[in-house]
Amino acid sequence: MKPGKLYQIILMTFFGTLGSVLIGFIFFNTSIFITTRPSFQFVAGGFIGALFFSLLEYKSLREQVFGMIIILILHLIIFTGKYFSIAYIIRDVLYLGGLFLSIKIYYRFIKNNPKVKFYLRSFVLALIYGLLNTLFGFIIYFINTKWNLPTLDFIYMVLKFGTLIGFGIGIGTDFYFQNKKHLLSFVETKTV
Repeated sequence: MKPGKLYQIILMTFFGTLGSVLIGFIFFNTSIFITTRPSFQFVAGGFIGALFFSLLEYKSLREQVFGMIIILILHLIIFTGKYFSIAYIIRDVLYLGGLFLSIKIYYRFIKNNPKVKFYLRSFVLALIYGLLNTLFGFIIYFINTKWNLPTLDFIYMVLKFGTLIGFGIGIGTDFYFQNKKHLLSFVETKTV
């Protein structure tokens, strides 16, 4: 892999994650850094979503699929630990599937659409991920509780997290795309 492409992946992942973390920090303060809190999704989901977005931008389909599998395995290891079970596999596959699918839809139909301007695209990603996160969260809840329906509070929380994380990833990656030339020239001059 060329060093320039590696820098692009790192920078895009960094700014997408930073956008999600900043939005999470605005709404949930430092609780986003506590791994046992649901708001930690702003850090983990922001990083995973931004990394997948950068793989879509700079890598082949085979490398994207390989990256998705590695991300899923790492997610299972990190967030399930010694309590590994089929319920966690279902949870992680659906959670990450919703994140990957929303970014893939956004990338395919919105990112390169000249009618949608920079930073406004973030709202579209927020809408897509908010809806898909809610749908997949509903399915996860439905399966794990033996076919009970989730409460409105649960649905609201999942919708809110998905919308805000999607908005944060969108803001961060749009900042990267808007300033890509300057960021890459800065990084390349500092590493030479």
